[in-house]
Amino acid sequence: MPPIVHFTEVLTKRGVDPRQSRLLRHNATGAEQWRRGRDCFGHFASYQGKAPYKDCRLAFQFIPERALGDGDQTALFVGATSVAEHWLYDGQRPARMSTPTAMRNSGYMPEVGATAYDLEWLPEFDDLVERLVVRWGPTAATRAWSQWASRQHKEVVELRRDSAEPVFPGFATFTTSFDAIPLLWPSWRAVLAAVKGVYLLVHPDGDQYVGSASGDEGFLGRFREYAANGHGGNHLLQHRPRANYAVSILEVTSSTMSASEIVRRESVWKNKLGSRSHGLNAN
Repeated sequence: MPPIVHFTEVLTKRGVDPRQSRLLRHNATGAEQWRRGRDCFGHFASYQGKAPYKDCRLAFQFIPERALGDGDQTALFVGATSVAEHWLYDGQRPARMSTPTAMRNSGYMPEVGATAYDLEWLPEFDDLVERLVVRWGPTAATRAWSQWASRQHKEVVELRRDSAEPVFPGFATFTTSFDAIPLLWPSWRAVLAAVKGVYLLVHPDGDQYVGSASGDEGFLGRFREYAANGHGGNHLLQHRPRANYAVSILEVTSSTMSASEIVRRESVWKNKLGSRSHGLNAN
């Protein structure tokens, strides 16, 4: 079935010349900055190493959203910016969006030698922020994260009624992956940080690892460790190439259960799933 509408058509109907506009799908770091706040994302987006804003007047900013059933990746629209002056960042002169508050809350430090850009938000597209989702393309295409709007006709696959965060699906239904952990909605992160228990990791080849979360930040704290280094300190995972494991929750334990009791529940699940003899658990 042919697409109902392309993002290029949205631009044209709003008086924007696609030939002067670029589409940028930022990585997981960009998505995390967006979750921290619009000012943080603006600061982050103002410094780039490979000139993604080259020769354009307007830039339409996206972050990763989800994979479709056919394997194509999607992108969530988070705002439009004008692109003005640019220069090589010397650590002294900040970009226009790099206010002291944005720099402090972001925690992102641009590298000296990166290209700095003076960007400015365009309020004419604020009504579509966190509502419009486009089909970006297959995984290989996501590597081309800066594209000319006139050459890439992105299908609009969703236009949400509002930009409210989706409701947490429940622990039995919840799934994510290492790469998607930084993209979790703030309300979802709060839910995962509030509980402890036993989780399951599944390698793309099907191998399973059962682990437990008993720290102060519950599941969220443990999942963030995997997102940071790809192995979370686990012996067998350390000796494998980094992979984007699927993540799910097997059991949420009582708030009164001790760390040693949670580890015993972890052992029960290892036995149930056979993850010692046929999986990635070493003990």
